Amino acid sequence: MPDTTPEWHLTLLESVHALGAASRELRDAHQHARHTARTTDPARIIPVPGLLTVPGNAEPVRPHDEALWQLSDLYLVLEHHTRDLYENAALGYAHGTATALAAVLRADRPHHAKLPRDRNGNYPVTADGLPDLGDSLTVQAGSRHLADLRKQLIACEQAQDNEEADTETELSTALADTAHAYGEHAERTLHHLIHFADVHGFLHAS
Repeated sequence: MPDTTPEWHLTLLESVHALGAASRELRDAHQHARHTARTTDPARIIPVPGLLTVPGNAEPVRPHDEALWQLSDLYLVLEHHTRDLYENAALGYAHGTATALAAVLRADRPHHAKLPRDRNGNYPVTADGLPDLGDSLTVQAGSRHLADLRKQLIACEQAQDNEEADTETELSTALADTAHAYGEHAERTLHHLIHFADVHGFLHAS
């Protein structure tokens, strides 16, 4: 029997918003990591002259150059890691919001978005696993835009699998950005459905 608790829609909207906030945090973290990796690229920085003699080494070393290469390696790892985290969070946002939409369209009353998670806290979801909501929504609710974003997201995932992008970083960012855009639009659609139900007296009907 469906849950008739009046506040179900509030906690559902909070749940979806939290997924979006997580995706945005990791998107910002990735952007900062990418910027830092670029600014510490040894090829872009004028080296500081100065050599260091090390006992037992035939050749002196350049401490500033070594520091730059060490930082470059460190930030490159951070860039890749934050990209992967952002991509997974964005896919989770898209899936969680789409699943919430599908539940509301079935006249269910979930209190929270539902998503699978593995032991590392990752969402084992893919773009082609997104529910197709196009036939269940009106144009006013954003059905066309959601359908277009879903197609773009699946295309990004397929391109990544086939290694069709110029670089892995650019492609992964495209996949994550498209997933995040889908989540944002689906969240607006969820607000639209709940507002419509409230205005027409369906929200708390038993």
